[in-house]
Amino acid sequence: MDAGDPRAVFDAGVTHVWHGTTRGPLGADDLAVLSAAERDRARQMAEQAGLHYAGAHVAVRRILAGYLGTEPAGLRMGRLRCPECGGTDHGAPCVVWPPSRLSYSLSRSGPHWLLGITAGHQLGVDLEASLNFIDAEQVAPMVLSPSELAHLRAQGDDESRFAEFLRCWTRKEAVLKASGIGLMADVSSVDVQPARPGPVVVRHSAVTGPGAWVVADLRIGGGRWAAIAREPEGAGELVVRAYSPNDRTAEPHAAAARLPVPTA
Repeated sequence: MDAGDPRAVFDAGVTHVWHGTTRGPLGADDLAVLSAAERDRARQMAEQAGLHYAGAHVAVRRILAGYLGTEPAGLRMGRLRCPECGGTDHGAPCVVWPPSRLSYSLSRSGPHWLLGITAGHQLGVDLEASLNFIDAEQVAPMVLSPSELAHLRAQGDDESRFAEFLRCWTRKEAVLKASGIGLMADVSSVDVQPARPGPVVVRHSAVTGPGAWVVADLRIGGGRWAAIAREPEGAGELVVRAYSPNDRTAEPHAAAARLPVPTA
């Protein structure tokens, strides 16, 4: 079976990653895909933020529905309990109905979004499109480990330091999301080895899940930084694809690109 086939996620330990951008207003057929709660949340946001939120969730529903063989509007979405505190406001997202082995992780940054999908294993993705408002020099000592901070300060110019900061940050958040904890954990305790191009094995454990994660940077272009963290047992072939608003299912996309299988 080709790794780009949606069935490969269930049958061959493959991970699919979709990325896209919300452009322009949404139509009535788009909004009809969302749940009442999602529409309400979008309306409560500032106009642009609400559009970006709604656009990402419309795409996510359509993609997931293609994998699960159901209508996008019929999906019931929820969150798993945080394995550390039991809270449901920051646990990993999940599909409540229809029941399946599917796992997914979503990250948004402005109009851009990133969706990771696999089955039977935990995973986390993170995307940052533009964080120019962040003073990396000031923030880095609070969120980076000593070795990460040394790597950052060894860079020759501000642009390189900023890029390495975002590389660290996306890797860290991907790991914390994969563990189901999110940013409730001590970010600086997760060393993501930015000096190594990856994939890398990052040590971090929660009440559930493995004690280490395979972490890879994702090349999606457009001035965006992205990373994915997966359980070692679930780190098979990784297929990255661009999403078009005209897509309505998870059928193989012409722009799909395959990344090498990560090694520990």
